Amino acid sequence: MKLSTIKRMITLSLVNHVFAGTRFFDIKRTLLNQAGYQIGEGTKIVAPITNTGTLCIGKDCWIGRDLTIHGNGTVTIGDCCDIAPGVTFLTGGHQIGTHVRRAGVGETYSIHVGNGTWIGARSTILGNITLGDGCVVASMACVNRNIPADTVVGGVPAKPIRSLENESKIILEG
Repeated sequence: MKLSTIKRMITLSLVNHVFAGTRFFDIKRTLLNQAGYQIGEGTKIVAPITNTGTLCIGKDCWIGRDLTIHGNGTVTIGDCCDIAPGVTFLTGGHQIGTHVRRAGVGETYSIHVGNGTWIGARSTILGNITLGDGCVVASMACVNRNIPADTVVGGVPAKPIRSLENESKIILEG
């Protein structure tokens, strides 16, 4: 086992057990950055988190407890995002194989969450997905396709509920 892998395991253990909860945000961010994660200034991670891939989080984000990243892919979260508790990102999957074994050749995916996006509790984000800037994902939604900026989505599979583009302009102009 590589030294970097051991360091990540120890760091996650500290973050998830010793420093879990809504305190020690600076310590958790520092530990995760030293272990090779990219966590932006001012980002608050509640913990515990589970991560088998690559995780990059921008500045001034809120990451609720039980964030889970399954697969060997990459999750990139922009600035000023809010991720509620129990959100799962799936960055790995399989092609459909033969009738002997339907889970065929493995695949690795990248997921990008745009700036200012809010993902509700227990939502799941699948595959090669981009959530545009300023999106809202309703709780327990399953996102399996790209979502344009300033769009509210919900359901399984997630479908557009409404656009927030005009509401953003009203707030800025008002």
